[in-house]
Amino acid sequence: MAPPDPIDSPVPEPWDSAEVLPASTGETSVAGSATLKKVGPDALLGTVLSDRYRVVSVLGEGGMGAVYLAEHTLMRKRMAIKVLHPEMSHMPEVVARFEREAMAAAHIDHPNVAAATDFGKLDDGSFFLAMELIEGLSLRDILAKGRLPLGRVITITRQIVLALVRAHGLGIVHRDLKPENIMLIDREGEPDFVKVLDFGIAKVPVGALAKSSRNDPSAPVLTQAGMVYGTPEYMAPEQALGQPIDARADLYALGIMAFEMLCGVRPFDDESKIRLLGMHVTSPVPKMAEKGGSDVPAEVEAVILRLLAKEASDRTPDAKALLEELDGLQLLLVASGRLEGKLPTSFRGTAPSLSRFVPTPPPEAAPVFALGPLTANRRTLTIVGGGAALFVTIIMLAILVGRKPSEPTNGVIPLDPSASALPSTTAGASPSASSDAVIELDPAGPEVPITDPKIAEGLAALESGDSAKAIATLEPYAEKPSCPSQVHRALMTAFKESDPKKAIFHARKLLAKRPQERKSIDVLVVVRNLALGENAAENEAFALLATGLGSYGPDVLYDIAYGDYSKSYAKASKRAITVLRQSDVRAKADPALLVAIDMRGSIGTCELRKTLDRATEVGDKRALAVLQSVPRKPAHKRDAYPGCVRGEAFDKAVSEIDARSKDGG
Repeated sequence: MAPPDPIDSPVPEPWDSAEVLPASTGETSVAGSATLKKVGPDALLGTVLSDRYRVVSVLGEGGMGAVYLAEHTLMRKRMAIKVLHPEMSHMPEVVARFEREAMAAAHIDHPNVAAATDFGKLDDGSFFLAMELIEGLSLRDILAKGRLPLGRVITITRQIVLALVRAHGLGIVHRDLKPENIMLIDREGEPDFVKVLDFGIAKVPVGALAKSSRNDPSAPVLTQAGMVYGTPEYMAPEQALGQPIDARADLYALGIMAFEMLCGVRPFDDESKIRLLGMHVTSPVPKMAEKGGSDVPAEVEAVILRLLAKEASDRTPDAKALLEELDGLQLLLVASGRLEGKLPTSFRGTAPSLSRFVPTPPPEAAPVFALGPLTANRRTLTIVGGGAALFVTIIMLAILVGRKPSEPTNGVIPLDPSASALPSTTAGASPSASSDAVIELDPAGPEVPITDPKIAEGLAALESGDSAKAIATLEPYAEKPSCPSQVHRALMTAFKESDPKKAIFHARKLLAKRPQERKSIDVLVVVRNLALGENAAENEAFALLATGLGSYGPDVLYDIAYGDYSKSYAKASKRAITVLRQSDVRAKADPALLVAIDMRGSIGTCELRKTLDRATEVGDKRALAVLQSVPRKPAHKRDAYPGCVRGEAFDKAVSEIDARSKDGG
């Protein structure tokens, strides 16, 4: 479907006309009314507006008005004052949008939104808007220097989402999210603190926030069917077509910005704005690798692709859901070593699902499942009646998450118990040492719905930070056989500081009810932290890591032994190294971790060369880190290391592991 005809240039909006935002050195918007007479901005310098704002200097001027640095005469606080030119007061739509910006910014009241504090009319008929002074750089300024690293993109994007959660919760849709409207300031040591600006063309439920003018025939009509508002480079398809929009249009614009931050360019661009809008409507989103983002993890690209779906109904449903995705995504990337940083030291509530970050395979490569008989025990799944569809979905996720490079990729996954892909199990059989290979439910799978109001009250208390009330409310339920797993998870979290042994006790209870929770980030974080610190539950935490968390326990132990924590927690590191040598712990580790453990044990000696073939075959970034620590030249003449390690096999191992790492393996 072709976009509307009238647009052939960036869509001019009343306030966007060549406006320079406070303290921004970025490019300005295209002028929208060059024929309008401009009033000299210097005329207001030194004057006091509305008996309280002394104008200090001009920050920027556009065809519709000017932005000034001002000082509140009583509070001695610096502010930004937007003033419409007097002749603009005769244009009802301009004034109404100006008022709407004031209304939106004042009601959102969020740290990541530039606050509006006052709105009024001057003696000459000019309207003014007093706003928080934002001193920093726009995201456009930052992008002018090139693409941004992944961690920085997630930090910036998450704060924009927080602002949208608040705005959308009030029914306010920005409609013009773009890098020019995102300011980055230094706040309390955070150099990338986000401020979202310019709700001038926002879709605001005026009747809900102020006296409604819906029944006033003299009120200006600000939005009509078929009208197009916004900036073409960031317009959602429905916005480009002049169709009704909702908060998902902002999510689309955010997806374009995230793509641009990661790749350095937008997914769609064209000199003709008509063609550009058509691309938003009909053109498929290009692969990030084709646009300079070859190092972007597949999970990250999958999240952005959902934001850029052509149909709003196919996008991430709302900002809250996107916030949960980003938090889970960040935890996943940190935990897997693909993003610098540490796992959080505390986690409230249920860990975000990680399965949502599994890239969706293209239709032509969709797996074909050969369903064989499956028997039921606590570690396997069975098809019963209408549960077949759910079963297939869970199996697909589990296989995609757990697939190793050596597993078949021809699209046919054998699920017969006699096939090599799964160990043979029978009803009532005890899980073997290799039972981690059995497909498990996703950690975010269905839990028993909470119907008891007291349990709901206790969970809400924990969510609000009241651990004492949560413990008092929930602990009486913990000994009941019917106790839902959510109670044990909540008590694990609530006790982690006040009574670490009880925290481990409830972690074990949770795992007994839901073994699949062994991969849940909040469980791993609590157990890891109690193992790191010297506390009453230190022994219990190490025991759980060694025996109760399947293959995820050795992964955490390796992190304690050799990761970021090893220097700060030397005692825990030494103990983790010892535990990793135990045969029962090694039996639970996957091949990639085993080779990394063995390489660590032989680092600094010529024995390291004996691990190179295994590292070439299955090694991951942990093995690569060991190889990269091998010096290029001996320290002295008698030193055979690294000469005895480096060579063709060494170079091949580095090359193979590096290639797998770049491919996301």
